Amino acid sequence: MVNNATIFSDVLTAWEGWNLTDFAEQRECLLSVQRNMNELNATLASVMAFHIQQANLLLANPHVMPGPTGETNELYAAGRGVVLVILESEEAQAKIAAMAQITAALIAGNGVIVCSGNDKFNQILKSAVERSRLPINLVQFVALEEASTFIDFDVRVVGLVGSKDTEWQVNHQLANRDGAIGLLVSETDLALQPAAHDPNLVLRFITERTRTINITAVGGNATLLELGS
Repeated sequence: MVNNATIFSDVLTAWEGWNLTDFAEQRECLLSVQRNMNELNATLASVMAFHIQQANLLLANPHVMPGPTGETNELYAAGRGVVLVILESEEAQAKIAAMAQITAALIAGNGVIVCSGNDKFNQILKSAVERSRLPINLVQFVALEEASTFIDFDVRVVGLVGSKDTEWQVNHQLANRDGAIGLLVSETDLALQPAAHDPNLVLRFITERTRTINITAVGGNATLLELGS
């Protein structure tokens, strides 16, 4: 039996390559999952399609920022690392919320560990992933009772679909962890599902980076600099 540390290491290794993959290729890989999902569960497939489309609008192209000394400055997004998605409930609405978080996490450039007690959901998603173009080990599945153990690993984001009590427990565990600060994306209102319906959900799973290129000379155009008044 594969232990938890190995599972985390496998996802982390897969993420390193995935995070360097061009967004257009990432999108095509996720669309292959979505097409497979459409054969299994049309509702979950529509959730995937929505968040892939929104990510395409938000992340496909870098944002050009001002270059006051003649350089080009681009703002772009990258994945944070390994995301742990915890699914507590077996309700249909919970599966929708979890699918939204998993899709957003993947299209944002992260690896995902699905920590779920919903066997039917796990089987459907695993089937869609295994027949897709996603890199091997990028998505892994573990039992719900392993959630606390994986939070103590270096997961960068925890996506929770569950109760307010669990939300507090997870937030408390993340706050007391050593190392990088982990973010919590939670869905506790299964009636309204504010996170699942958020068109900007993908932005909660990214880190922003900048790329600067000098296009005039080393140091840019010094005549555009001014000291004093």
